Amino acid sequence: MESLKNKISTFYKTHKKQILFYVLLNVVFVAFITLSSYVHIPLSGYKDRLLYGIHIVLLQFSLSGYIYLATLHKWLFRLLFIPCFFILSLFAYWTYTQDISITHALVEIVLETKPSMVKEMLSIPVFACIGICVFVIVLLHRFYTKIQPIKINAPFVVISVVSIVSFFIIENKRGNTLKSRLPYNVIYGVKDYLKKEPYHLNRNFGAITSEVDSLKIVLVLGETVRADHLQLNGYHRATNPLLAQRKNTVSYANVYTPHTYTSSSLPRIITDASVEDKTLDTIVSVFDVFKQCKYNTLWVGNQELESSYSTIVKTNENVILIDSLRSVLSFNKALDEELLVPFKTKFSTLKGNGLFTLHMIGSHWWYENRYTDKHRKFKPTINSKHIPSVTKAQMINSYDNTIVYLDFFLDEIIKTLEKEKAPSCLIYLSDHGESLGEDGKWMHGQNTQSTKNPAMIVWYSEKFKEKYPDKIKALQSNRNKHLPTDVLFHSMLDLIEIKGFKYQTSQSIFALHP
Repeated sequence: MESLKNKISTFYKTHKKQILFYVLLNVVFVAFITLSSYVHIPLSGYKDRLLYGIHIVLLQFSLSGYIYLATLHKWLFRLLFIPCFFILSLFAYWTYTQDISITHALVEIVLETKPSMVKEMLSIPVFACIGICVFVIVLLHRFYTKIQPIKINAPFVVISVVSIVSFFIIENKRGNTLKSRLPYNVIYGVKDYLKKEPYHLNRNFGAITSEVDSLKIVLVLGETVRADHLQLNGYHRATNPLLAQRKNTVSYANVYTPHTYTSSSLPRIITDASVEDKTLDTIVSVFDVFKQCKYNTLWVGNQELESSYSTIVKTNENVILIDSLRSVLSFNKALDEELLVPFKTKFSTLKGNGLFTLHMIGSHWWYENRYTDKHRKFKPTINSKHIPSVTKAQMINSYDNTIVYLDFFLDEIIKTLEKEKAPSCLIYLSDHGESLGEDGKWMHGQNTQSTKNPAMIVWYSEKFKEKYPDKIKALQSNRNKHLPTDVLFHSMLDLIEIKGFKYQTSQSIFALHP
């Protein structure tokens, strides 16, 4: 034991400057880059903070091996570590100040933004950040030159290999634990940006027409709303106080999808792809079909466009994204009501037929950021991002408050449609549901019944009711049927009575079935 202590003491004395330099590099890296991913996380109590303190240590440990390797040669340090540190510090600045999410959407903006737009982003705080970063880099370089040359030592190599491998072990155990944080999210953001679409869009339909004229349709794509927490479907809480009082509202309690995360479910909702298709090949966008039939199409979204459905969305004539630099993982995401401003503006000025799609952030975690104080109906609510620190009742209260907010959101759209002279209807469909403690599971992306049963609601105007009595009869007739989310595509086409394009009326909620 004494001999081991002597060896460690001798090793430390021999490599003291090198060890202190590595410690300094990691401390500076935490302060300038790593810590930025944690400052906006809502936590409550010392246990939560201790847990996330350990989380930061694990993240930085997984990076320490790469930092060591970047110091083994002066040109590696100058051409790899220094520019990476500088670039990542700029990403971290925006994360610190704006809680911006580093995803492929931000990478796209950085790589494709015009120089004129870059000018608008420059400010005194940005220049101050750059100045401080350059100053620190100069100091680190001076320290580095004083301990040159650095020799490869077995203990450093072993620790570095263990640190690098730890990232893959942790991610394999629990996905997105580290890779959603800086600096890994930059790497994966670039990777996603370069990724090709997993499908080919068929845009050669031939001559197709619509038998329906003068119709305004609003398609609202929800997020993480389970059908059984809707008052309209018999839930014991008043989560839909506004819609419950409205006429002409039909809710579908038995919709299902095996795809319990957005990137997989949404492409199958807005195209002719089926939930039974394991992979996507050649698909048709519902927006392309509507455009062919002289419908104006608009997409207004509160989520970044993921590679799995970005190209599909861009088949709309107009695409507007609000708060595009914050992902669903942000704790400061814009509220969905901000979608209503561009929607109402476009709706009021549009002449002729129209399909307006609003893509919500909905009930996606963190629930407390998805509604206003006015809609905090059920209490107590969650006060920590760390789920073990809150009760099941708190989780369900916060989640149900997001449904109350959804009720308000849809009611606001209906108020706009009621003023429309032409027949109009609203179709709401969530991409998937959510687990709320069943079998100890929370959130989505899991194989549970609650995640596979998304909410679906249809509202229609009095003018729509007068003009299409058969469609209303079908809506009522189909409300209790077991329906896949495939019904959205086929119902939309059946709604405007497409001619010259094959679709399945058997999958339409607007058609009567035996």
